[in-house]
Amino acid sequence: MELEEMKSLWADVSLRVEKQDKIQKELLLEITRQKFRNKLNSIRIPEILGSFVCVAYAMYLLSHFGELELWYNQVFALISIFILIALPTASLNAIKRMRSLRPDSDAPVVLLQKFTKSKIYFFKLQHYGIIFGAVLMFTILPPYAELNDSKGITDPLFWMIFIPSGPVLMYLISRWVLKKYKGVIASSENILREIE
Repeated sequence: MELEEMKSLWADVSLRVEKQDKIQKELLLEITRQKFRNKLNSIRIPEILGSFVCVAYAMYLLSHFGELELWYNQVFALISIFILIALPTASLNAIKRMRSLRPDSDAPVVLLQKFTKSKIYFFKLQHYGIIFGAVLMFTILPPYAELNDSKGITDPLFWMIFIPSGPVLMYLISRWVLKKYKGVIASSENILREIE
C-alpha cells in the first residue's frame, strides 16, 4: 500500500512540475515578446511622429496645389507629395513586419530567419529613404517658396549656402539615425537569440 501511495504522490509531483515548467516557459516567452516589442518601439515611435510631420506637409502642399502657377512647381509639388506619403508608409510597414514576429509562434531558427529578412528589408528602405529625402530636399523648396511669396530662394547666396550645407547636414543626421536604428535592431535580434 505504501508503494502505491508513493507512486501516486510521485505522479502528482511530476505533473505539478510539468505544469510549472510549462507556465514558466509561457511566462518567459511573454516577457521576451514584450521586451522585443518595447525595443522596436524605440524605432516605431519616432517613425510615427515623423510620418505625421510628412503627412502634414503633404496635406499642406495638396491643399494649396491650385495656387501654384508655375508648371514645374506643380511637378515638384507632386513629387514631394508622393515622397512625403510613400516613404513613411513603407517605413511603418517595414517596422510592423518586424514587430509582428511572435517568439512563441515559430521555432527560434525560423523566427531569426524571418527577422533577418525583415531587418534587411527595413534597412534597404532606410537607404532609399535617404536618397529620396535628398530629392525631397530640392523638390519641396520651389513650390513652398511660391506659396509663401519667398524671394529668398531666388537669392544666389541662399543656394551657395544651401547646396553645400543641406546635403551634408542631411547625411550626418541620416548616418546618426541609422546608427541608432542598427543598435536597436541588433539588440532586438539578441533578444530573439536568447530564446534558442
